[in-house]
Amino acid sequence: MSRRIDEIEADVARSRERLEKTLQRIEHKLSASGMVDDALASLRRTRHGDVVDRAMGVLRDNPVPVLALMAGIGWLIGRAGSGERDAAREARARERAFRHEARAATKDATKDASKDASNSSRTDAFSPGTEATPPAPDMSPGERVRPDVSPQPRS
Repeated sequence: MSRRIDEIEADVARSRERLEKTLQRIEHKLSASGMVDDALASLRRTRHGDVVDRAMGVLRDNPVPVLALMAGIGWLIGRAGSGERDAAREARARERAFRHEARAATKDATKDASKDASNSSRTDAFSPGTEATPPAPDMSPGERVRPDVSPQPRS
């Protein structure tokens, strides 16, 4: 019986070791260095593998100049993108200014139209300088014109 328990314990220990190794491999593949290693390995398997090996050798031999060069390239790419962002920002500012001016012009036109309407409603038909419209020829002088309020056919 103890022999059977010893075998089970040994089997469990071997399973734990295999599981731990598997977890370590997965952990390494998911780490940043593991992903870089995988990318380099796949690049080495292509027809440009020798170029990748030479570039890695240069990087190993001269890390500071290579990193300075990479930083300069990154800075240039960032500056190129910032020019586009600045142009887009200026275009949005011009569009906002145009909309603001259009709203102001619309408000002014609305105010002017309402002033004209209120002024014309205040003027009397018998004010000096205005002429009264004569009645229609088939109407008597005291008769009023009634608006046509008959229902219109719907189209």
